[in-house]
Amino acid sequence: MAQDPELAKIYLEQADQVYAEAKDAIEIAKDIYIQAATADTMNVRANYMAGILYLETVNRDYSTEYFERVKRLDPKYRFNIDYLLGRGYQYGLEFEKALKYFNAYKQRLMANRGYRGGDRTSVYDVNDRIEECKNAKEIIGMPSSYTIEHVGEDVNSSWPDYAPVLNKDETVMIFTSRRQEENTNENVDKDNFYFEDIYISKRKGVTWSKAKNIGQNINTLYHDSNLFLSGDGKTLYIYSDEGNGDIYYSTENANEEWSKPKPLEGRINSQGFAEQSIWVSDDGEFMMFASNRPGGYGGFDIYGCYKEDGQWKRPFNMGPEINTKLDEDGPFMAKDGVTIYFSSRGHKGFGGFDVFTSKYDDKSQKWTSPKNLGYPVNTVDDEVYFHPTSDGERGYLASVREEGLGFTDIYMVKHVGDLGITARERIAELKKTENNFVTDEELKIKQLIDSVLNISAYQVYFDVNSIDVLPSHEERLKDMANFVKVHQNLGIQISAFASSDGNPRYNYELSNKRAQSVLKFFLDQGIEQDRLAARGFGVLTGMVEDKSRKAEVKILDLSRFYE
Repeated sequence: MAQDPELAKIYLEQADQVYAEAKDAIEIAKDIYIQAATADTMNVRANYMAGILYLETVNRDYSTEYFERVKRLDPKYRFNIDYLLGRGYQYGLEFEKALKYFNAYKQRLMANRGYRGGDRTSVYDVNDRIEECKNAKEIIGMPSSYTIEHVGEDVNSSWPDYAPVLNKDETVMIFTSRRQEENTNENVDKDNFYFEDIYISKRKGVTWSKAKNIGQNINTLYHDSNLFLSGDGKTLYIYSDEGNGDIYYSTENANEEWSKPKPLEGRINSQGFAEQSIWVSDDGEFMMFASNRPGGYGGFDIYGCYKEDGQWKRPFNMGPEINTKLDEDGPFMAKDGVTIYFSSRGHKGFGGFDVFTSKYDDKSQKWTSPKNLGYPVNTVDDEVYFHPTSDGERGYLASVREEGLGFTDIYMVKHVGDLGITARERIAELKKTENNFVTDEELKIKQLIDSVLNISAYQVYFDVNSIDVLPSHEERLKDMANFVKVHQNLGIQISAFASSDGNPRYNYELSNKRAQSVLKFFLDQGIEQDRLAARGFGVLTGMVEDKSRKAEVKILDLSRFYE
């Protein structure tokens, strides 16, 4: 690459000016810093700023290229350069590399306890990141019960799109966007994005209509965002900046016109504190919402509230099983009335907000320990406002993904199986009870280990960057499906991989899509969801490239696993 230090200086001055005068418009500044770092790869500051702005925007794992240059050129340029490298690798799902850099930074902290410079990251922060990486390694290693599908360009745009809410029959989707098209305000905000407006799309069959601005009765010249849509699709709950953050609502009449929003009655909106999400039952008698009002367990907590004689009673905190010392948000109750979904920064997750689920136990009168929905639903980025459908088989959320159109896009989550545990872990559970077994039973365990772990897997190979099952594999997979269908004790486990082309985050997502593609093939053959499990493992090392683009399919004997 041709180097031009003088051109790099010009770009650097331009980027500094943009960043100083309109710091929120960091996308523009980032692009210019990248140009400066490209023009002169030896310019330490240009590389550092490119890395920093990647960390503050999207594709955060791309920051590592620039921080690695900084570390090679001047290892002492910033005290916390190892921490920044760890963050970049964490976002790229390279958790071993991230842990290496986090631990290196922690050693530097311990050796320089008195250092208090502005480029110091606290030991508490680095310990949190280390714990997140350890959690992520465990969570990402479990088979996935979900697939992720982009809902398409008729809903999503090249601008941030998020907070999808739907009616009960899944024919209306309302969401928030900062797109230019049909925006109420033709000007951009200080961060160079258009103001938030609320948009609506309707589904016929499997196709969503082109999203439209919901109208000026709801959208203003400033920020407007939605929170929840009632099951009948007639009441829309909206976030307002009034009172440091309050909940308003609007109703739709027979002419499909929305009323001017009004503040929610009763004690839900607090004085001087924020309420930023809400869920309301179909009968309108119970709600959940998130607030940072005093008396909680941390920042934002989830609260419940019942209606009595047409009036909302005093809200109550949902308790320490749900709420933590950090933030919880986006509550949603499933149709069964005992399962909730919510996002949290405080429970065991990847980092940022993850989506969790918990059930209420009538006997103990407590919520069960929240369960992380796992990868690919959750990532190192924030996943907030998960909206499951009434049947629990699908859900919608907004996230930054490799296949997105630019910034945050809306995705559909499909539930595709409950096997959710590997053969080795199932056998480990059996081995925990082996002291209760007689010798003959122990022998059976050994036979089970041999039969499950040593069974040869059928290899399904893929073309480069493809997730399609090739016709050459279909006959063998159909034979396996027919065999499993007539033996109810059998299940199928799918483990998929990618070659080393592309970055690790892309390879994880590609391998997961390959796993789900094979899983869908078996679903189409009539195999029940709860007898299937699939997950991608990213790159398969030590293999010839064309042999690493594959999915391994194993038939498992499940009869022992549920005794």
